[in-house]
Amino acid sequence: MNSARTAAAPLLDGLPGIDPTWSRRVDVPDADQIVRTWHLLERPANSESPIGTMICLHGNPTWSYLWRRFLRLAPDGWRWGSDKRPVDMVVLCYAAQRRHLTSDVAALRREAAVAAITITSELPLKVRRQGRRAVEHFGFVDGVSQPVVRGTARAHAGAPAMNLVAPGEFLFGYRDEYGYYPVSPGVKAAHDPTGILTPVRFRSGTDGTSDSLHDIGRNGSFLVVRQFEQHVAEFETYCNEVAAQKARELGDPGVTPDWIAAKMMGRWKDGSSLVRNPEGRPGRKADNDFSFGAEDPQGLRCPFGAHVRRTNPRDSLGDDHATQTAIGKRHRILRVGRTYELPATKGSPGEKGLLFMCLNADIERQYEFIQQTWVSSTSFHGLRQEKDPLIGGSDGNGRFTIPFWEGSTVLAGMPRFVTTRGGGYFFMPSRAALRYLLSRL
Repeated sequence: MNSARTAAAPLLDGLPGIDPTWSRRVDVPDADQIVRTWHLLERPANSESPIGTMICLHGNPTWSYLWRRFLRLAPDGWRWGSDKRPVDMVVLCYAAQRRHLTSDVAALRREAAVAAITITSELPLKVRRQGRRAVEHFGFVDGVSQPVVRGTARAHAGAPAMNLVAPGEFLFGYRDEYGYYPVSPGVKAAHDPTGILTPVRFRSGTDGTSDSLHDIGRNGSFLVVRQFEQHVAEFETYCNEVAAQKARELGDPGVTPDWIAAKMMGRWKDGSSLVRNPEGRPGRKADNDFSFGAEDPQGLRCPFGAHVRRTNPRDSLGDDHATQTAIGKRHRILRVGRTYELPATKGSPGEKGLLFMCLNADIERQYEFIQQTWVSSTSFHGLRQEKDPLIGGSDGNGRFTIPFWEGSTVLAGMPRFVTTRGGGYFFMPSRAALRYLLSRL
């Protein structure tokens, strides 16, 4: 492809949260030299016309709309992923030894320069450990509430049924919890003459045409990435101050900073759950086979608004626990976090944070649903004017309810503990898809 015609009139003038200069029509010939009209959303249009696209994947319109609005509202503090500093690709480098990592990153920089790719941001990552478990900067063991993919070695080792999730919830080309294959991007079979990709069943297009397709999505997934700065000093100060206040009000010396932090998280720092270890007895293992609905229906152990309860309510949002568990599996994500720490420099304080990453086959139904319907909802589980205490984005006016048998107590004046510094949605291709893309160069 080497040409394009651009229409001047914007398409989204008047819609809330959308800058109309981001929106335009572009006529571009496809691989068969048929000129097709596309609706293009990008940075404010300029006199330059696009010269081509290697691969174009369009996500669900609902979450795409939400993310575009989020981009426009992104504050100036975003270092990457905003409309001012957009990114098209993220590369994660791993190595067992520092010298190998340094060499690989240097080689990547050279290759990027040769390909005229601008590196927008770099972030040094490191796994903080407490024994064998990863620990994030607030002091909690990380990665405990993880689904187990059905059919894997972990699943065959005897994982609890409530944690078993169909592979199609995370990967294209496999059946999901309803027994269907997630919608996966495909390419015409004629464009893959050597059969690098897996053929898919015959399907008709919306325009009445039909083509034999090969699945470029199989074994790939959608990757969500967020860079979160963690305000560790603010978190510790708040826990210390509110613990002293509530210990006096309740006449309970057991209300400690660790107790306050555990109530907000839903776990103790060693990873043991409030449901199974409500008193925080030491020596307990991190656990993930508990039920909120059957074991803690009133939130007396793990409050309704706690972080782990919001991000995975399990069976607690209805009376039919089996149905609620099945529904919840449709909103699971495969998550991994990597801590980072930036040293203080002249004119810039140091920074601690977490690079959050998750895989899901449907960003709207999984990651976006969790964020919009559970984490950021002020009425989750019947609560009033409360968001997730850790990542809900409070700015000095946050509140968090801790229920007791005889009533409840409210933590008020909660500041922001986490600030988003970057983020994006990406398609993570399989090795076969990468081989196919190389074959098309």
